[in-house]
Amino acid sequence: MPELNSKRPTHTVDFIPGDTRGRAFLGNPLMDGMVSSIMALGAELWATKRRMKVIESLMAAKRDVTPAAIEAYVPTPDEVKAWEAERDQMVKLTFSSLVIKGDQPNDFGKSDGQKG
Repeated sequence: MPELNSKRPTHTVDFIPGDTRGRAFLGNPLMDGMVSSIMALGAELWATKRRMKVIESLMAAKRDVTPAAIEAYVPTPDEVKAWEAERDQMVKLTFSSLVIKGDQPNDFGKSDGQKG
């Protein structure tokens, strides 16, 4: 990967391991693993889609499409707005089924309002 000379801020941080090893948050470690995998796949999918949007923008502007040009690309405000809307729609379509709503049964077969 080419070294970047970009002075724009990034949003990366060093990995901080959580204190979650060996814990089951959804009542079943297998379910936790499946949800983690789904979340990771969603993140990778959006990263790939966004990279494709950058490539399409470079091609539409008849600019060179190189790894350095892709990494240095700064979207226009209109592109940012459109891409964020598309990302939000993808998240809604992909992950909304994972949300437990008050009237729907949860993974234990009881609605949220029921006890015991």
